Amino acid sequence: MSTSESVAFDRAAVDPRWDKLFREIEMKFQKSNILQHKWYLTTLGAIIPSSQPEMTSQLYLYLLSQPMYSTQQERRALTLRFHEGIFKTLALLGVPKPAEAIISISTLEPEDNIDLPVSRESWQSGPENHTQGMEWLEKIYAQNTPGLLKLFRKHQDFANALCDISYGLYLSDRQILDDVDTELIALSAVMGQDLPRMTYWHMRGCRRVGISKDDVQMLCGCVHAVANLCGTELNRVREVQVLEEEV
Repeated sequence: MSTSESVAFDRAAVDPRWDKLFREIEMKFQKSNILQHKWYLTTLGAIIPSSQPEMTSQLYLYLLSQPMYSTQQERRALTLRFHEGIFKTLALLGVPKPAEAIISISTLEPEDNIDLPVSRESWQSGPENHTQGMEWLEKIYAQNTPGLLKLFRKHQDFANALCDISYGLYLSDRQILDDVDTELIALSAVMGQDLPRMTYWHMRGCRRVGISKDDVQMLCGCVHAVANLCGTELNRVREVQVLEEEV
């Protein structure tokens, strides 16, 4: 099959409830200042921590049914971004739910996806990785970075894992997903766990990578919408607001 050959996927295979939600989230992004095609990253980040991470397959199938992902080349590029989005949630959720998500889309992927590039094939821990992790962490936390690390002063092993693994290995790698993409995933994944402190931190992080106050609130609404469809109320993060003087 050539990279330009078009393959159709049946949108009717998407559950009507999810189809409706995806269209609603797309429309919210159309009215925002965030690039429209990024809508699925927020949605993906919200589905994985939900009670139904396997519904990742519904999002993937919905996207495959769109004309903009009709060729093999376009689908491979989409899948790379999908894989990377799921991979980043390992730093925020652990293994089980991201594993459910990646397994759910595997049956929809063509066999030649086994040859997709591996973004971190040569990764290794060390000073260079630590520096990269700290640079990204400091971009998200800015002047709050010393205070964040002070919280773990009695738990240096945890601080090391945060800087070198969560940020160094997972979140700071932006070969496939850029700064905004990464924070769309991060905010959705922590908010989807109903964690007010972490949600505040990543709402603030979204502001620091250039997302407007109104658009951050729109993103939060999308996460709530996904959770609601899954039958979950995110009550502890319903009223989270970022103080502008902290941005």
